[in-house]
Amino acid sequence: MITYHQTRTAIFAEDEQGRTVYSDCRRREEDVSEFYREKPFEVDFAMYEGQEPVYGTQSEFEFAGSKESGSEIVLTYLLQGGKLRVQVLRAFSHGVMAQRVRIENRSAGKLCLKQLYNCFAGIAGSCLQGEADYLRRVELGVVRGEWCGEGQLYWYRPDEFGLFRASGHNTRCTADINSVSPYTTRQYSPLLFLRDRDEGTVWAVQHLPAGPYCMAIGLTDAEAIPGSMFKVSCGAGTSDKHGFRLYLQPGENYECAESLFTCAGNFDAAVKNLTDYRRARMKNCGYTPLMFNDYMNCLWTDLGETECLSLLEAAVSAGAEGYCFDDGWYRPKGAHGHTALGDWNPCDARFGGHTFRGMVDEIRSRGMVAGLWTELEVCSGLSEAAKFPDSYFLQNEGERIFRCGRYYFNFENPDVCAYLTGKVQNIYDLGIRYIKNDYNGHPGCGIDADGCSPYAAVERHCRAVHSFYRTLRAKFPDLIIENCASGAMRADAYTMQNFNVQSISDCEEYYKIPSIINGTQLSLLPEQVSVWVYPYPRIFWQMQGESYLTQEYRGAQADGEQTIFNMVNGMMGGMLLSGKIDRADEANMDLIRRGVALHKEWRDFIKSSVPVYPLGCAHLTDTEGFIAHGLRCKNTILLALWRRGGDEDELFVPLGGACSAEEIYPCRNFDARLCENGLRARFTSHNQAVLLKVCVR
Repeated sequence: MITYHQTRTAIFAEDEQGRTVYSDCRRREEDVSEFYREKPFEVDFAMYEGQEPVYGTQSEFEFAGSKESGSEIVLTYLLQGGKLRVQVLRAFSHGVMAQRVRIENRSAGKLCLKQLYNCFAGIAGSCLQGEADYLRRVELGVVRGEWCGEGQLYWYRPDEFGLFRASGHNTRCTADINSVSPYTTRQYSPLLFLRDRDEGTVWAVQHLPAGPYCMAIGLTDAEAIPGSMFKVSCGAGTSDKHGFRLYLQPGENYECAESLFTCAGNFDAAVKNLTDYRRARMKNCGYTPLMFNDYMNCLWTDLGETECLSLLEAAVSAGAEGYCFDDGWYRPKGAHGHTALGDWNPCDARFGGHTFRGMVDEIRSRGMVAGLWTELEVCSGLSEAAKFPDSYFLQNEGERIFRCGRYYFNFENPDVCAYLTGKVQNIYDLGIRYIKNDYNGHPGCGIDADGCSPYAAVERHCRAVHSFYRTLRAKFPDLIIENCASGAMRADAYTMQNFNVQSISDCEEYYKIPSIINGTQLSLLPEQVSVWVYPYPRIFWQMQGESYLTQEYRGAQADGEQTIFNMVNGMMGGMLLSGKIDRADEANMDLIRRGVALHKEWRDFIKSSVPVYPLGCAHLTDTEGFIAHGLRCKNTILLALWRRGGDEDELFVPLGGACSAEEIYPCRNFDARLCENGLRARFTSHNQAVLLKVCVR
């Protein structure tokens, strides 16, 4: 018997044993019986109860029934009369199947868990009917990343990414994306797309890891059983590939991180499903003021009384709602950048005639939110905190882990959590209501711990870190916390349940930002995406003094195009204002004010919108041509268009039935006209941007 779970755009079909037999955006009952079926989980274990260990995988488990529990469906599988119990917890909402898998050791002995994954099968079955169909028809979409180059979506043929049939035997190879460290988005985002090029159908799987993870794309075929489909399995890792081993004593259980699975008729619709689900079902930390931050293309940690007060006045004039002191507020000028990380005591000498509290009062007296930069999870060797006992820090092979000039606090130690909570309390008592929390290094892929392997201990540590942030938010409910993580090295959707916004990049070149926005909003909500906006930049190589303010520099800024491009970037999410705007001429300052005011006007719209991709996702390396990004709510699209380089000055933007298009920034009589199924726009020069309000039927 086949059971159908039909959501807004997706249909998930499972058999009487809870195995997913197919998923699609249309009902295909005639195909159901043709395919090899797999359980909705993958497990590998060794059970030590008698004299000889018992080894097994998911194939040894018997289905024991299903029941509804609140909004969830719970599928139960048992081994050897119930000595091991696996429960698959599923919920269906907004076109998405959300799934978690829990295993419980109900035996009298120790269980060595070597793997526990969510498994989603029944994907793109019609694409595997012919021997080579899956190579011709299916594309794998993977979001790759690099520091200053995050959110890059690439499409591959399955064999280009390592997935292919090598013989007539069952296929065991998989195409994997993973992170073996707490940097969950350092190289890949935990998100996969599969697209049928013939029909346009798109399947998407988003994993929500607390730390290291692996997503494996495979085929469900087996010898002598006809039919196959794609499958995607998600979890922390395996013993064979990553060294994951977790030891459960009798009565103990382990639950793998949640994964989301959806299907829709096209790419934008699949992204909408994931966006709607995350906004409705996952905790979102709410309102964030429009902040000015003095780091990016601005002071570069060279904070001082004169410089900060000048920028504060410019931020007030621009309409910013807060001012955030970035790195440097806690150490003397000229001190090494790693000095006093982890101590978090204000350096009054840094600000001349003001104490640090006095600088905070200057911000608050202007009706603004005061903020500062921290890196709560680490301390430097030059700090007082480094003198704490070794039990305060993560270790590997009995030695403190020291990477990137940092020691790493052990959040399983309650004394560490108490110490850091006290430091946040001190900051809070100063009047700080905004923390930009960074994470500029990670402890690697192995940590000493009891009851698990070094790799599995990394995940356990990450879960303890998130527990700390949840406790912190409960204690300081009005404290706004931005997640940075070295410019989006830990920018996953699970992490964002504990933070208000995510700084999506440390990219210093404004013209590269649109491609980062494109890809980042595949994983995060638009209102969570904090975009650097830095008109009138002081670039990194000119970080000392004002020698960069030459006549040539001022002339290059005079037409305002760089400011316009920056402000349009910021309209596609949360605007994070920076740059040496206190040196901007009046024409550019007027553009900044108008951009800030427009963002406030559209902020509620952005919080209800879903991203749309009329030109697909651009790449950072696309130096010619055009980029588009839209935020849609009902029949209105807030549409950003950017021209990079190249000889072409006109583009066509497919939008379906557009009935009106209005330029709302910078309002210079931009040439945009409606045509059948979209609009045509013309730019007059390179690196230009425009923001349109488009109404569609």
